[in-house]
Order: sequence, then C-alpha cells, then structure tokens
Amino acid sequence: MKLHFNFKDLFRAPRIALGFQRLWINGLGLFIGYWVYLIFTYISLLISGYTFGQVWQKQALLACAFSFPQPWFGRTIAAVGVALLAAIILLTNTALARASYMVLRDEFFYTWSQAFRFALRKWVSVIGAFFTFAFMIAFFVIGALFMGLVGRIPVFGEWFNALLTLPYIFAAVLLGFIVVVTFVGIILVPAIIAVSDEDALGGVFQSFSMTFNQPWRLAVYGGIVGVLEIVGMLLFALVLKVGYMIFSGLFTIGMGEKYIKIKETALAWLDRLLPVMNEWLQYLLGSFSNWIYLSHPHVPMADTWSLQIAAGIFTFFLLILGGSVLAFGEAVGNTGMTILYVVLYKIHEDENLLEREDDELKEEEEEGEAESVSESPPEGAGEKAATEGETTAESQEENQAEQGS
Repeated sequence: MKLHFNFKDLFRAPRIALGFQRLWINGLGLFIGYWVYLIFTYISLLISGYTFGQVWQKQALLACAFSFPQPWFGRTIAAVGVALLAAIILLTNTALARASYMVLRDEFFYTWSQAFRFALRKWVSVIGAFFTFAFMIAFFVIGALFMGLVGRIPVFGEWFNALLTLPYIFAAVLLGFIVVVTFVGIILVPAIIAVSDEDALGGVFQSFSMTFNQPWRLAVYGGIVGVLEIVGMLLFALVLKVGYMIFSGLFTIGMGEKYIKIKETALAWLDRLLPVMNEWLQYLLGSFSNWIYLSHPHVPMADTWSLQIAAGIFTFFLLILGGSVLAFGEAVGNTGMTILYVVLYKIHEDENLLEREDDELKEEEEEGEAESVSESPPEGAGEKAATEGETTAESQEENQAEQGS
C-alpha cells in the first residue's frame, strides 16, 4: 500500500479496521479479557461476603469490585483481574497492529491466527516494556524518598540536600518526562513491537525517541487517531442502530405482536444486564445516545416459554453487536497508531518500514521452500529407478535362461 507519509495516511485507519479479520481479532481479545476480569471481580466480591444475587442485582455484567467496600484480600484479587485484563488487551493490540501492518504491506493472506501467534511469541517484550517503565519510575521515587530520609539527619542532612537542589530539580523533570513517555508507550509499544519486531528495550527506546524527537507530530497525529476512533465508533453504532430499526420495522409487519413481545423483552433484559450503560451514554452524548442505544424504557412482554427463549437469543446477539462497536473503535485506534508509527519512523529515520525484510515472513517462506523440496523427488531419482529396474529385469532373464538349460 502506497502511503503519503503524513497525516493524510491516518484517515485510512477506519477503512482498514473495518475488515472482518481485524474486528475478529479485537472482538476475541476483548471477549476473553472481559470474562477474565468479570470472573475475578465476582470471586473477589464473593469472598468479601457479598452474595452473587446482591452483585448481580446491582451491577450485573458491568460489575466493578472497587465500588464495594472490601477487605484487602478481596481488592487484591480484583486488582489481579484488572492486571490480567490489561495484559490481554495489550497482547490483543499487538496482534491487531501486526495484522494492520500486514495489510499495509499488501500481505492479504496473513491470518488472524498468525497475528495471535506473533503476539503470544512477543508477550515477554510487550509486558516487559511496561515493567521497564515501572522500574524507571520506581527508581526515581524510591531515590527521592531515601534522600528525604537522609535530610532528617541533623545539620548534615539539610545542608547536603540543599546543595543538591539543582540535580534534584533536573531529576524531577526527568521523572515527569518518563511518566509522559509511559503514557505514550501504553498506546504505542504494541505498534512498535508489531511493526519493528523489537524486544522490550527496543519498544521503550522507540517510545522515548518518538516522544523526544517528534513531540508535536506525536501529539497532533495521536489526537487525529483519537478523534477517528471516537467518531468511527459512534458512526458504526449509528449504522447498526439504523439497520436494527429497518429489521425491526419489517419483522413487525411480518410477525406482528409476536415480534413486538420478543423485541420488548430482549431490550428490557439488555437494559437490565447493562444497568448503568444508558445513564453513562446520556451523560456523555445527551440526546444523541437515543440514536445508538435505547431510546425509551422497555417492559418484558414475553408470556410463553418459547417467546422467552427467543428473547434470550435476541438479547445475546444484541450484546454481540454492542461488543462489535467497542471492537471496531479499538481496531481503529490500534490501526491508526500502527500507521502513525510507520509515518513518524519514516520522517525521523528516512526508512520505510513497509519495505524492510520481515523475519516472520522470511521464516515462513523458508519453511515453505523446505517442504516443497522434501515433497519433490531428488534430481536424477527417476533415472536411477529406471536403471535399477532394467538391471533387475536383465538379472531375472539370465536366471530363467540358466534354469532352462
């Protein structure tokens, strides 16, 4: 794919993200991460003394353990769930960035399973990059606390720390810069590792390099990607809502009251499973939320077991559609960050990452050539077999002649 290597390339992100492969990668990752988080959340609340019914009645599928009073061990389990969710999202972002990078390279036969295998092979680098950032921040913070304790020493402490005022201020500025780079790395490291096949230190170094050398481009281009992600998600939700309205209108004419009962029951259950979703959307989007979510309250109307089962199935698929909106939004963001990194690297290093030799693709080509060589007969094997056949036939004729004589 030919790029302009400027901000114009970022507007390709929604179109690339709309592919089924990218939606599937992000949707699958979000689905796994969400259920891991939800299971740990409910476990933390159950061992903290709450019943399943209490939590479900209050928050259902949007449970948050930190909104309940808990002992330390309950919060620890909930924190583990949040950490696992973050790790799964980072790996999913790496897989998505890898798939988007292959689309940019016109490698259209690259599969979603290959993208996930790449991300799993790089999990140490992806997670390790953020441990590196955490270690650097902890080093400065612990050092500052230690020097503060030194300052408690009579006479020597206050004089010593006063003499080091300038180094301390510069160290604090450096700490602030590291914190900024850490936030940049959260969204950029998956793309760096997916595109450049870097390790953890390489991802950290490139994050520092991009932040220091091209801060304004990084901020402006990142802002464009953020706007594309939000607008793309809202438009995708709007398109799905319009499709739902058309579908609902046609089936209301065909099925009549039976469809109305199924629909109303499904929407009422959806609102119950996501208890604060409508409130959040109303707060964030105002009246526009009616165009992408529920426009008014709904009451369950299914009065037979058959209609209730149909309403349950309907609710399940509505949840999938809602998840696809989130998956598309994150796919736009990750694709945009992948393009952003390729563009900024070209501007800074004058090297097109889309043309570099990729180790994974090279290994696959070598494996394919090795398999083709092993399946084909070696050169001259046919002639050798024919010669051996002729020799065998001659020896058989000689034996028969000897026996006849």
